[in-house]
Amino acid sequence: MNKQSKQMVIDALYKVVNSAPALYSQRNYLSPQTYQANDVSMQELSTWVNYANQVLDISYNHVGLNVIMSTKMMISQLVSQYGVSNIQRIDQIKQELIKLTQAILQY
Repeated sequence: MNKQSKQMVIDALYKVVNSAPALYSQRNYLSPQTYQANDVSMQELSTWVNYANQVLDISYNHVGLNVIMSTKMMISQLVSQYGVSNIQRIDQIKQELIKLTQAILQY
């Protein structure tokens, strides 16, 4: 993997991490009952995870590192956890993506 490809993948992963839904993101406050006071909606989580998976797929197709697919499988497991809030899932996924960037830096 060349330096330019590595940097492109790392930059894309950081963009995914930085675009993660947050507790105080813009929301439709006309219908506040659709949100829990201390969590993000399942739709926000789902949309962001789909974005993350697309970036992981493109990254894998570009550089071919198996660690990318391992991270994608881990994200799938984290999303399907029972009894965990969406914001906790987001934090765990962000940690996995940051670990992935650190692993890619070592290649």
